[in-house]
Amino acid sequence: MSTIICWEEAGEVRCEREEDRARRELEERLKQHIEAKLKELLEQHEVEITFDITTGKGVGKWRRKQF
Repeated sequence: MSTIICWEEAGEVRCEREEDRARRELEERLKQHIEAKLKELLEQHEVEITFDITTGKGVGKWRRKQF
């Protein structure tokens, strides 16, 4: 048996199963964590990407920035 949770968001009532809400919140936390780590890496490294639009393939190179 599932529990349904309802709340008001932007003037409308939304409802979803508790399991779905927990999954959605976990996905959001993971997304935020990955974005923070990516931002950290990009601040410390230089990235060069070569992309061939005819084949849809590319190659990326990265190296630590010289401070």
